[in-house]
Order: sequence, then structure tokens, then C-alpha cells
Amino acid sequence: MSGPAIPEGHYEAKTMTQTIVPGRNLIFASIMAGLAESIGATEVCLGIHAGDHFIYPDCRPQFIHSLGQTIGFSTDGKVNITTPFLFNSKADILYRGYYGVNPKVPYELTRSCYKDQPKACGKCGSCNERLSAFAEHSIKDPIDYEGDD
Repeated sequence: MSGPAIPEGHYEAKTMTQTIVPGRNLIFASIMAGLAESIGATEVCLGIHAGDHFIYPDCRPQFIHSLGQTIGFSTDGKVNITTPFLFNSKADILYRGYYGVNPKVPYELTRSCYKDQPKACGKCGSCNERLSAFAEHSIKDPIDYEGDD
């Protein structure tokens, strides 16, 4: 692993801007759109949500709108960008996945942690946001965190 240490704490903290990867969604969406077009797929779905907007420029609605137009032009209208959670909080998404679909999302198989380690840290911004979403709905997060024994 290279780069600075992953900051801990909530996203509101100034240090969370250290998690910005410039152009990340532009790069990923471009690659996915090219692949989608080559295999005849018509949609690229991005899991961007409302909690990302204020930190990450490439998660803001105006960027997504522009990206959708660019992908449309670059694929001659064959591929669209879809962002089903663009205006939802992580807690909204969790609720939808836990109560709004059948079968429910297997959250025990998911992970949000920024750190590359066997167990989620429970301290980085992404872990904090995930834990807060579960707490908001009084649901125990089914994954193990560092320090859980």
C-alpha cells in the first residue's frame, strides 16, 4: 500500500479531503462505458450517494449530469449513466436494501472500509458513515470490525 495514512473520523473532518482520488469516477465511468458499449450493454450504474457530494467533486449532481452527456456523446447514445442513489443518504440506501427488497441485501458480504486489512477498521470516514446508517435504523452491522473479539 502506498500514499498517506487513511484518516480516521467522520467525513465532516477537514482531513477527509485526503481521501479524494482526482478524476476517479471519470476514469472508472469511461472504462465501464467503453466496456459496456463493446459488449452491447446500455447502462453503467454508479453507487454515488448524497453523502459523497460535499467532499468529492466527481460525485456531485452537476458532474454526473455532464458525465451522462459525455458518455452519451462518446457512445453515440448507446450507453447511459445511472446513479440510483444520487440523492439518498447511506442510511436511506441501507433501509432500502434491508427492508425494501426481497431478498434483502446480504450486508454481511459487503464492506465499506477504506483500509486494506482483513477486518474493517471502524474508524475511517466510510466505516463511520456505515455504522451510523445501521445505528439510525437500530440494526446491528453484521460484519466484524477491528477490535471485535
